[in-house]
Amino acid sequence: MKVLLFIKDSPSAKETAERVEEFLKGKGVYVKSHINLRGGKPVNFEGFQLAVVVGGDGTFLACARLACRYGVPLLGINEGRFGFLTEVEKEEFEEVLVRVLKGEIKPQKRMMLCANLLRDGKELHLGDYLNDVVLSKASLARMVEVEVGTKEESILKVYGDGVIVSSPTGSTAYALSAGGPILYPVSEALLFVPICPHTLSNRPLVLPPDFELRLLNHSEDSMAYLTLDGQEGMELRRGDVVMVKRSSHYCLMYPNPKRSFFNILKEKLRWG
Repeated sequence: MKVLLFIKDSPSAKETAERVEEFLKGKGVYVKSHINLRGGKPVNFEGFQLAVVVGGDGTFLACARLACRYGVPLLGINEGRFGFLTEVEKEEFEEVLVRVLKGEIKPQKRMMLCANLLRDGKELHLGDYLNDVVLSKASLARMVEVEVGTKEESILKVYGDGVIVSSPTGSTAYALSAGGPILYPVSEALLFVPICPHTLSNRPLVLPPDFELRLLNHSEDSMAYLTLDGQEGMELRRGDVVMVKRSSHYCLMYPNPKRSFFNILKEKLRWG
């Protein structure tokens, strides 16, 4: 087996990654390490059977965007603050990795979002994202105006701080903070959540996965900002259309066999 270590750029994560690498090599596994640097050269996942993410949820999201194109499953070892996606604590990685290598744990299939930008009649593919696509006001803007619809019809106009289109995995991230519901992570649906809407009847909406939501920006140039998985972003112009739909790629991720999704909700969010 060939394993890629995808590592957060921090002393603690690098130290844990060294332990993981030593453990895997002791099992006869080929290991290659990659430090996740901002603006660094993307790593090629071709030929690898597993990616072990050593870091926090942000590192996991960065890895998912790259690995999904190759169908490489991910296992997250938590070296961050929250650890919602990096489910395995560093004290237990040996036990979990042994079970993964033996094939005793099956990866979950997580729906991802495909985001495209339509500007001046030209369509640009922005990427595939595990958590969310957010159109929000820029720092100096009072309010944004976003028209939300499908190819066939306009659904509503939102005046407020912005809108979120989330995957089920992302429903426990920004969308939850904005008042959205929690979706079971292996389900398939689009979650639409307005952010601080001026019209209080604008409520979150769960849509079938075959919908394509179109977000038409009516705000002036540079007054709205597009954020993708909380890590990539760009200023929007008036008339830009952001199109979000289910991606053809999935994030394959190994769950922690010791904790169910509900256990994680109770532990991380004090849910229930």
